[in-house]
Amino acid sequence: MNSEILLATFAFASLVVTSIWVWKRCVRSLHLLQLDSYSNARLIKWLWFAPLDRMFDYRLALLNIGLLGIYLMLRKSDAASISHMYIVLGLWMVGSGLMLFHKHEQEVKKPLVYTSRAVRILSVALITAALTLGLAGTYIFLSGDLADVARFTALTLLSSLMLIQLCPVFIILSNVALIPVQSAINKTYVRSAKSKLKKSLPIVIGVAGSYGKTSTKYFLATLLAERYQVLKTPQSYNTLMGVCRVINEALTLDHEVFIVEMGAYRRGDVKEIADLVEPRVGIITSIGPEHFERFKSIENIEAANYELIQSLPASGIAVFNSDIENCRKLADATNHVKVLRYGIEDMRKGLRLRAEEIKTGANGLSFTLVDDEGNRVETKTLILGKHNVSNIVGAACIALEMGISLQRIARAIAKIEPVPHRLQLIQGSGGTIVIDDSYNSNPLGAAEALNVLKEFETGRKILVTPGMVELGTLEAQENKEFGMRAAHVCDYVILVGHTQTRPILQGLEQAHFATDNIRTVKDLSQAVIEMNKIVQPGDIVLFENDLPDLYSEG
Repeated sequence: MNSEILLATFAFASLVVTSIWVWKRCVRSLHLLQLDSYSNARLIKWLWFAPLDRMFDYRLALLNIGLLGIYLMLRKSDAASISHMYIVLGLWMVGSGLMLFHKHEQEVKKPLVYTSRAVRILSVALITAALTLGLAGTYIFLSGDLADVARFTALTLLSSLMLIQLCPVFIILSNVALIPVQSAINKTYVRSAKSKLKKSLPIVIGVAGSYGKTSTKYFLATLLAERYQVLKTPQSYNTLMGVCRVINEALTLDHEVFIVEMGAYRRGDVKEIADLVEPRVGIITSIGPEHFERFKSIENIEAANYELIQSLPASGIAVFNSDIENCRKLADATNHVKVLRYGIEDMRKGLRLRAEEIKTGANGLSFTLVDDEGNRVETKTLILGKHNVSNIVGAACIALEMGISLQRIARAIAKIEPVPHRLQLIQGSGGTIVIDDSYNSNPLGAAEALNVLKEFETGRKILVTPGMVELGTLEAQENKEFGMRAAHVCDYVILVGHTQTRPILQGLEQAHFATDNIRTVKDLSQAVIEMNKIVQPGDIVLFENDLPDLYSEG
């Protein structure tokens, strides 16, 4: 009897270790789910990409297989005594415990935020795991004689392994089960936001497009602040619930203008936000292959962003970047509202505002704004990148339409500060210069970042990049072309991630870039170590893109 109690105690202790593992793996899966906007499909795809590393913990599996091998040998030799099973369960507890507490946890860039939704999903997942564990334990203790120690121990090990490996599944199933609850909560947030908007009645400006949304939003807020009390959605808050949060927490009766960035991952996303905020002005900054992996075609991307223009009232204003052919096509098809066009390369007639005499350099931009009546004003800014001229002109086009003079706009442009992590110039240690362009790179922006790097006439040029993602079938070719461009600008290239940067490496090699000047590392922390081995005073380092944790290969 004492032996059976002791064996049961060992089994219970092993299940405690299992419970800790379940907690840690559920939290990890929840973190990845949260990083991709709670999309089950995206999490499943991430897990499927490398199942041995992501879906399963192969080290634990190997440990279990080894211990089960011992069980089989003992059973075959009729030597499965109680003492032997103490050894097997003890090895499981010690081995899995050491793996648990000595597992290398990669430093995350964006930690898990325990929002109410996250807590609900985690709670349901843990309850599901606990019920599964309880059923397994009950079966083990009630099925047969505890004296059959070999069978008892095998079931304990198998139950532990199954629970730990199924943690991502528990998170996914919990997210599915909570869809009705989350839908009801979301509707409450939306109703609250709608009610608050009707009380404050600001002029709402929607900003959509494949690229340049966030920068244009920041620039527009600075220009309109010359005359209005302005609220903008912060950082990259561009989803329906993100916009609701800004309205419910930040919008006041004093705000005269509300600038809303509208992100699109599928058709209907922009419409949902537009139905909430009812914009009177809408700007499409660009159309390109951003999130091409999800949209599958440029036509779908056009349609998703055009939902902003379709939502405008008859008295509304639609603003289009005339430099982009797809935007010109959408502008030509728009006849239900007033249409304004802007550009920096398109010299056709009919532009409300354009930029001429553009000069780019390591210290910023200078250009001349010209309106449709021929009025001209010179301006300059510390902002880097020719593509940002387009974003500034788009913002200026709206500001001009809203009653701010060209001269006042020019003065406001000089006040614009760099948007964080978008060609942000930073003075590094030891006399180095860092160009931080680490937010959400795209083909146009990546090419322009290299042009900015090229503008620096002194010092060696070092590129640190993991490449571009979510470009679907275009991804490999776009990254290869990026590598070829980098070969003509950079002295050293540090690639972050052995798998995802392979096309960039191919581009570098095709352009005959010196192999000795290429470093490939597994994560950003190693990239910084390699960079510090190379960098000298006066060098310029470009950080181009910084992928979120779910793309980590470490």
